[in-house]
This record gives sequence, structure tokens and C-alpha cells, in this order.
Amino acid sequence: MNRRFYNPKKDGIKIRSINLCMLILCCVLCAGVFISAFHQKSQYNTIIKNMASYARCTKAVNEFRDTSDFLTNQVRLFLVNQDVAYAEKYFHEYYEVQNRERSLNYITEFHSDDSIKLTMDLAYEESQKLAKIEMYAMALIYHALNIPEKMFPAELKNVKINSADLLLSDNDKLTAAERMLFGMDYQESKNKINSFTTIGLDAILTYYIDVQNTDKNHFYRFLLIQMCTIVALFLASVGLFIAIRLLVLRPIDYDIKSIRGEKKMHVLGSYEMRLIAKTYNALREKDEIKASILKHKAEHDPLTGLINREAFAKIKEVLSDTAEPIAYLIIDIDLFKAVNDKYGHLVGDEVLKKIAAILCEQFRNTDYVARIGGDEFAVIMTKFGDTPELIIQRKIETINKLLQRVDDNIPSVSLSVGVAISTMGYNDILEEQADQALYHVKQGGRCNCSFFSIEH
Repeated sequence: MNRRFYNPKKDGIKIRSINLCMLILCCVLCAGVFISAFHQKSQYNTIIKNMASYARCTKAVNEFRDTSDFLTNQVRLFLVNQDVAYAEKYFHEYYEVQNRERSLNYITEFHSDDSIKLTMDLAYEESQKLAKIEMYAMALIYHALNIPEKMFPAELKNVKINSADLLLSDNDKLTAAERMLFGMDYQESKNKINSFTTIGLDAILTYYIDVQNTDKNHFYRFLLIQMCTIVALFLASVGLFIAIRLLVLRPIDYDIKSIRGEKKMHVLGSYEMRLIAKTYNALREKDEIKASILKHKAEHDPLTGLINREAFAKIKEVLSDTAEPIAYLIIDIDLFKAVNDKYGHLVGDEVLKKIAAILCEQFRNTDYVARIGGDEFAVIMTKFGDTPELIIQRKIETINKLLQRVDDNIPSVSLSVGVAISTMGYNDILEEQADQALYHVKQGGRCNCSFFSIEH
């Protein structure tokens, strides 16, 4: 080891300040990546939403046009075939299905104050003009077919026929209806509807092309920001690696022989390296304790097979020196005495076994599940993610749902759970905090879990 770089007589070179600066820089860059990614996702969702809106608006215009053509076809088929079934289809679409109105409402939802809405309103007004002509023509056809007025559809009873048309013969009435439905005025109105809907489709296409171009530019802008931020993050990572290599890894090389010889590390080097050495030596001691605990797996509760109070106490002692976050759960069976009094202790024992089995099933192998009293259990969770509260809440809800099921003559029960979370291993305060949280659950009606907070 280069003596100039490493001097055990001094505290060594402190790298905390460098690490702190690098950490802040990385956090800022990561935040930049996250923010740009969030904006990209938001912009992407906007693009997808606009595409869907374009497709739906286009479909709505086409449906409007198709419905107008459908109404025309039905009234013309009624005239040609003189079958009232076509008139009934017409009225069903016009008064009940109302595809034109639905299409217009959908377009209004997205384009309430622009040229697209105005164009479709004009198309609807023209379509309504045609509807009046079609209604009048159908009323003439009904009269020509000598159908009594009392059998007219309700939609036609309010249509007033000119007295001159009523005096026409049946054939002349049909001829008059034909002139209305196939005349130039009628066809001109149809052409206006098609023209308006075509203009509407063009306006929709133009509008969404402009919107898409704007969204695309925003998306590319955030993509460029993200790429630049990633490059900066990479450079920062390289700088951090070089700093670690120069200030940390070289002193570590000095203790490799000690590690290979399965000896304790020398407490030497920089402040951070001294801390690492002490931590390593402490971990070796903890490993020996853990090995001793594993050799005494017989220290389990004979009824449930869970870790008993003594073994659990050793686990807490081991975890008291760790720097990793843990969650401490105290679990109490609600009204368990009443179960024993009503069903007997044998059934009570079966309830305890069932609870133990469900706890083992719901918690992981890396968690420690113990029975620490008659109807009291405890769990220590380690190595969980950023949302332990949500994970634990879901587990307890699942467990309580499973315990509500009555099977094999085992009565349903529920659990009350108090939870305390530590970011620096186990300490005695955790148990007190979990007890306070458990008390809060019982005061709130049981069958739930609560997390320790200052309010408790």
C-alpha cells in the first residue's frame, strides 16, 4: 500500500463530502430523468387520447351520415314496397336509437365552440328538414294505403296533411310522396348533408393533425431533455466510480489478505474505511450468533410450530445492531377467550394452528413469525420496499378475510395488529410503539391494523 495515500496514524481522507456532493448531483439528475419521463408519459397519453378522440369523432360524423342515409332508405323502401315494417324501422331509429343525436353530442363534447361543431349543427338542421318531408311523405303513404288514422303510428298523428293532398286519389298520393322523396329539392338537401359532413371530416383531420404536431414537438423536446440528463447521469456515475476507486477500493486492497484468512479486518484507513472495518467485524459476530440460532431451531412453539418467545428475543437482539429497516408487528386474536369459553380449548388450539399456518403462508421466508403468548403473535419484517404500510395493510386484510371463513368446524376469528417501523434495525421502543398501535386498533373496533404515529 502506498504510504503517502494511506496513513493509519491519522483519521484518513474523508470522502463523505465528495459522496454527498455526488449524491446530490445524482439525485438532481435522477429527478430530471424522472420528471422528463413523467412529462413524456403524460404527453404520450395525450397523443393516444387525441388519436382516440380523432377516431371517435370521425366515426361519429360517419355514423351521422350513415344514419341520415338509413332514414332516407327506409322511407323510400316504405314507398316502393308499401310495407309498414320500413316505417317502423324509421321511427325506431328516429325516436329511440337516435344515432344522429348521439354522434352530435359526442362531437359537442370535444368541439363545443369551433367550426366542426358549427358544420355538424348545419348538417343536423338540414337532416331535420328532410325528416319533416319524410314524415309528411309517410303520412301520405299511410293514407294511400287506406290505413285507418287510428292505426297510424303515434309519430304521424300530429302530421297535418294539406286538404288538397287528401283529395288526391291513392295513386296520386303515392306519386306525390314519390316526388317529395326523389325530387331535386330532396336530393339537394341530401347533397348538403353530405357536403357538411365532408367538410366536418376535413376540419377534424386538420384539427387533429395540428394537435398531433404540437404534441409531437413537446414529446421530442422532453425526450431530448431526458437523453441529456441520462448522459449527465452517466458522467456523474463515472466520476463517482473514479472517486470510489481512488479513495475506497485501494484501502480495501490492504485488508484483502485478512479477509481471505478469515480474520477480522484491521481497523485502519480513512474514517469511512475504519467504519467499514468495524461493521465487518460486527457482522462476523452477528453471523456467529445467527449460526447459533439456526442450530437451535428446536426453540419453536410445540403447538403452532412458530418461533417461540426465547428464540424471538435472540432474533431481536441480532437485529438490534443492524442498519436495515424493519417492521415490528404485534398480532392479537380478537375475543379469543370467548372462543375458548364457547367451543373449548381443543377448538381454540385448532384456531391457533390455523392462524399460524395463514401467517406463515402470507409472510415471506425472510420474515420472522413467532408466537410470543397464548393468543399473541409477533412478526418482524425485513427487506421490504418503499411502501411497507401498504404491503402490511393488504396482508392483514387478506389474513382477516381468510380467518372469516368457517371450515372444518373451526369458528371464524379476526386479528388486531399494531405495527411500528424502524429505519435502523430493532430497538425496544418498537415494541412499545406497536403496543400503542394495537391499542388504537382495539379502541377502533378490532379486525384491522394500525401503524404507530405521534397521534397514538
